[in-house]
Amino acid sequence: MSHIFFGGPGTLRPSQVITSFGPGSIAQMSHDSVLVMGFDRWSQHADHYKRLNHPYLEELLRKDHFRMPISMDGPGTITCRSFPTWGVCSNIRCRRLQRHEDGPPPGKRAFRCTNCQHELHPAAFVLVCDRGHMDEFPWVEWAHSKRGMCDNPQLRFRSWGKSLGNSDYYVRCDTCGALRSCGRATSAAELKKIVDGCSGRRPWLGDAEECADRDGVRGTSIRATSLYYPSVVTALSIPEWSDAVQATIGENMSEIRHMLDVATALDVAKRSSLFEGHRKKYTADDIAERIRKRFAPGKLGDDPEEMSEMQIRQREYDGLMAGEFAEGDLDISDSPLDGDICAYVDRLRQISRITEIRVIRGFTRGMPPDPYSTRAKAVHYCPISGSQTRWYPAIENKGEGLLFSINERRLAGWEARPDVEARCSAIIGAYRTWSEERGWDPRPISPRYLLLHTLSHAMIRAVAYLSGYGEASIRERVYGEKAGGIMLYTANPSADGSLGGLVRQGRADNFKKILQSAIERSRRCFRDPLCADDDPVEKRRSGVPAHARLNGAACYGCALLPETSCENSNQLLDRRLLFDKDYGFFSGM
Repeated sequence: MSHIFFGGPGTLRPSQVITSFGPGSIAQMSHDSVLVMGFDRWSQHADHYKRLNHPYLEELLRKDHFRMPISMDGPGTITCRSFPTWGVCSNIRCRRLQRHEDGPPPGKRAFRCTNCQHELHPAAFVLVCDRGHMDEFPWVEWAHSKRGMCDNPQLRFRSWGKSLGNSDYYVRCDTCGALRSCGRATSAAELKKIVDGCSGRRPWLGDAEECADRDGVRGTSIRATSLYYPSVVTALSIPEWSDAVQATIGENMSEIRHMLDVATALDVAKRSSLFEGHRKKYTADDIAERIRKRFAPGKLGDDPEEMSEMQIRQREYDGLMAGEFAEGDLDISDSPLDGDICAYVDRLRQISRITEIRVIRGFTRGMPPDPYSTRAKAVHYCPISGSQTRWYPAIENKGEGLLFSINERRLAGWEARPDVEARCSAIIGAYRTWSEERGWDPRPISPRYLLLHTLSHAMIRAVAYLSGYGEASIRERVYGEKAGGIMLYTANPSADGSLGGLVRQGRADNFKKILQSAIERSRRCFRDPLCADDDPVEKRRSGVPAHARLNGAACYGCALLPETSCENSNQLLDRRLLFDKDYGFFSGM
């Protein structure tokens, strides 16, 4: 075993540990590929982490707290092992395919060929199944699958040099001359002939289990994006959990819980030294009320099965719109609006400081997980720890943003129009069908969400020119079911997390210009008239598959954004809802 984060085989940023390279993933380092182990095998030193708290996330995920790995010099935090343990010699004249240990020799960063001592590169494939199990590719059996096994297999991995496809590579045994192309190395049908079902191995947890889908094993490239889809839950800081007292409670949850076993919340508030620095600003009753609220069950409801990230979203929106606040992780204030823009926008808020927490709770292979559900149907969620723990890995991002709400009366009237309902229902129906085909629980989508989501994209494109951020650095948060709000914000792990440019665009005069620019720019696309004439109703009538009807008039020339910006994978967009002369929400602007 070895560690990453400035040590061992290579380095990773903390943010990568909850996205592309979380527990169960294969990370490509400069000298090897490594499997990130379950977080119960990571370093347990408190100094290697920053403790994070968010009451709603803790209740949803049933954890006490979260931990963000801290970058450091020397041996790091995250345990990993070499995987796959098959390597190919980098010497073009050798190309020997051979097994090696879980980690290189002491003091070495690379494995060496036993034949010529050149560095080994990781073999191309591993075995996986849809339930997330993973194992070594059966190279010996694959090479000899067209003829019998020999006594002393000596394999080489070579290329015909004609293309970059799998079929251009082959495995050959020097001992008996057996040879087979890798053209069908990813085929479950072909592997079924030489592999006795899925092994059920979970090498990132160091164990194996019985696999319910023994015949579904297939080969996949160790660099394939489908090898690892993290399931990440996100929440923002809100006033009710962001003051100094709540910060102290979050940092000392275990100690305060033990105190409450023998004393009341008021006694703890009056006598505990933990709150000594807060008693000048807060009364004992204020502190006690915050303690009761923090430890009260049912923050998201009484039924754990009904809890979801969407519930957090609604509470988040209500909290951010409640009033002005400037303490701890949050600084938010109103920006007054006047003039004709009030016919479209109810309220505008500038957020000078905000904190985002992103938590990884599991992952899938082969098929992405439902981003808004904790329940799995056809998609199997894989665990990221081999034992029960009180925490999940997470990352804290700092940033700035602006939040605005659309005029509710105008919005309610718009979405009740028959022509709006007809166009939007075609897209929403396709999304529902597409979600069910993937084994997801389709979340409720309304015409207002399509409008708000499209407007959010148009605003990001417009504001990126003025704020000092690129489009990929600005994220959206659409509060579009029971509310009519949009938040545009930045978030990164640095101490500052803000250039100030996005907050400046939240001034009323700047915001009006940006909104007008966003609507005007949405009228044009370099793919017009093809893009603008894209009709989801006609597509549905013509029997176009659901996955091709997830958007209306939207493409990369007008509405789609980098994947880091969009909360819904560039789906549920239709720019005609903004400007169309008949049913466009902003047609009269």
